[in-house]
Amino acid sequence: MRFFLLVLLLCNLIFGYSVEKFDSKIVILQKEKKVQNTLILNTKEDVKKLHFSYPISEDFEILPILFSVKDKFYKVYLKNNRVFFSIFDVKKDEKLEIKIQYKTLNNQQFLQVQHIYIPKLTGSFDAKIQVEIPKDWEVISKNALFQQKKDMFVWEGRVKNGFSDYFWLSIKEASWDISITNYVYSAGKIDNLNVFIPKYFKDSDIKIKKLTFDIDGKKAQVLQKQNNTSFIFRNARAQDFIIQMNAQIANTLDNQFYKKINPKDFLPKEENIKLKNLAKNILQKYPDKPAYIAMAQWVSNTMKYNEKFVSKHMSSEQILSVKNGVCEHYAQLYNDLMQSLGIPSVFVTGVGFNPKKRDFEYHAWNLVFVDNEWKPIDTTWGLFGGKLPISHIFFYIGYQPLVMYETYDIPIAKTHTEVKQKIRFIP
Repeated sequence: MRFFLLVLLLCNLIFGYSVEKFDSKIVILQKEKKVQNTLILNTKEDVKKLHFSYPISEDFEILPILFSVKDKFYKVYLKNNRVFFSIFDVKKDEKLEIKIQYKTLNNQQFLQVQHIYIPKLTGSFDAKIQVEIPKDWEVISKNALFQQKKDMFVWEGRVKNGFSDYFWLSIKEASWDISITNYVYSAGKIDNLNVFIPKYFKDSDIKIKKLTFDIDGKKAQVLQKQNNTSFIFRNARAQDFIIQMNAQIANTLDNQFYKKINPKDFLPKEENIKLKNLAKNILQKYPDKPAYIAMAQWVSNTMKYNEKFVSKHMSSEQILSVKNGVCEHYAQLYNDLMQSLGIPSVFVTGVGFNPKKRDFEYHAWNLVFVDNEWKPIDTTWGLFGGKLPISHIFFYIGYQPLVMYETYDIPIAKTHTEVKQKIRFIP
């Protein structure tokens, strides 16, 4: 207690003020976020000029609206995402009301990942955050301490070292244009080639409005198989083969989307005692959380994302030995741990919109069968709430190469494949 009082006294002496109260009102709209922060500073001495600065932490460009100090003469400027105040003729025990208002723009019409935060200031203080969201959007992930009150999410508490959280928001249904182009190159001439493309969307209730294939001017025999579409080129005698899939689809956030998947098909055929014991020990560390969330949290916290492991397929035992990997390894480990407990879990392949890169990328996540429904979980991106953004687009179950092929004309080592995807949201 004495140490705390000493620290508080030192802060007051250094800064000449303490933060008494902090209120943040945040309104998230379709294309922008509006922030209004109000701080009450309690001054500790008479000064001709009091200096106060406030850091703004945002992932998008900041558009200032108002920086002000109520009933005081002041100067203010914004530099490097920090607001600097010079407040004149400050009296001891005066309460200064400072307002910091700004907005940021969001270019994505289907997904928003918004930073909700209070910076670390002097000492500790009472704080309140109110977040208002659009009615036709849904919160996918947030801090569990936020309480929902109609369209408002509210958090109140004591802040000492700042507060930071991310709200993931998604529209509830969407339509997409998807184009996936598969290239096969070779150093020599190929007479006969069989290209296998995974059968997209067959495992879910995604609404397919249109699905066509374009084949680079060459004639091919097309065979629709259970798990893939086969394109057989005979007497083509060309080096480059291009197959393009074009689709228009519609998806929703509804968990009934996965009703085609039978939970009984996704339990282990053999018991893995070592993995089962590990899973039980993990659950003991999170006694207050449901098993599917506890396991997701552990995998997310234990694994380190490392792109050196792209295209390196490993068992769960191998993944645990290195604790490094990409989305495939996160999903594989979570899948096997859940199944070891007798809980049906599915490894899912598709694409997801990466908010950091601001683009779609190939991605893997899980479906876990809990409370008589399939709940999607993304341990790579830390989304454990049982729903994923609309921009997680389910392609197929399990891991499959995006393109496979057979040829007997030249060695496989002398061929090269490449896959490019374009995904466009249809407003």
